[in-house]
Amino acid sequence: MQYTVPHYWKEFQCTGSACPDTCCAGWQIVIDDKSLKKYRHVKSAFRGRLHNDIDWKGHVFRQYHRRCAFLNEENLCDIYSEAGKRMLCDTCRKYPRHIEEFEGLREYSLSLSCPEAARIILEKSDKVTFQTAEVPSREENYNDFDYLLFTALMDTRDLLIEILQNRQIPMNLRMQKVLAIASDFQRCVDKNELFCWEEIRERHKVSGFGKDFTLKVQKHINKEVSPEHLMKKFWETIVPKMEVLRPGWHEFLQETLTPLYARHSNYRQHYTDFSQAYPDWNIQEEQLLVYWIYTYFCGAVYDGEIFSKVKMAVVCTLFIQDLDMGTYLRNGRVFCLEDQISICYRFSRELEHSDLNLNTMENMLSMEKLFSLENMLRVC
Repeated sequence: MQYTVPHYWKEFQCTGSACPDTCCAGWQIVIDDKSLKKYRHVKSAFRGRLHNDIDWKGHVFRQYHRRCAFLNEENLCDIYSEAGKRMLCDTCRKYPRHIEEFEGLREYSLSLSCPEAARIILEKSDKVTFQTAEVPSREENYNDFDYLLFTALMDTRDLLIEILQNRQIPMNLRMQKVLAIASDFQRCVDKNELFCWEEIRERHKVSGFGKDFTLKVQKHINKEVSPEHLMKKFWETIVPKMEVLRPGWHEFLQETLTPLYARHSNYRQHYTDFSQAYPDWNIQEEQLLVYWIYTYFCGAVYDGEIFSKVKMAVVCTLFIQDLDMGTYLRNGRVFCLEDQISICYRFSRELEHSDLNLNTMENMLSMEKLFSLENMLRVC
């Protein structure tokens, strides 16, 4: 079995009671079957507390005022302090570590939804690298696992990340390049012509960001509508169809985006001003795009949705950029790392902690004409 992790993987340490937004509040914590069985057989004095504060039918910890019943006033876990680390359920023991499972491979990442993990990801100025190790384990067999497609996805992901980390090229061109690659890859798979993809991928490598590429982009780009108009339509299309996980999310979006999209607001000037006031965004934008691509792109081996996963990476990063700009305006044209961390983990919690939201967004990006290649190239 192979295991892959980003190079900053081991840096994470839970900040406990110092966390600005504990992961033990705001959502239901699902308990795995093995932990439930373990909790049923506890014989210590903690037994009564466990049995009273678990919803055994729902397989979740009970909540009081949207806080886990075992989260004490110091924002520490009573299960951990009273029964020990081994008594934590899988969710609590692993979070914010995220795992993507493939035949013979496990890919680990730190979830952006954790404030401390977000800090680690956003503070990195060096290019993210990934480390793979072989660990002896029993063989496994995934029924109908398309290893040829998976190999093509892995090779292509390496190329996408290499492109996104090319700091000699403006970010808008980098995003346009990965969108074009993903669109072509999707077309090969849809036509059942995966055998063509290696040759097409090589052509993309050779063309780079030269004249042929820029001419093709200009040919396909939708020039009839402004990027800011498209971005506003993206928000108006996606947000109403997503479930809200935490109270106040829609209110936060309304308050933050209103000054950015006000009738006489100059969106492009705001972008220029924000970029100059917060130059760290140049690197953080790259780190976020790499985060989304690394975490989700190869999952296309299960559903074939290659292009929509790259579109999701771009849209999510642009959404965060909009929230940054809106916050910058609300704060009197001031913005700092703490603002960025808060925006990123709040956004991630609404999206990544809901399978419904992830699937809804991906379906919209795949099916609706608003998110065509022409429009995606335009918003970049």
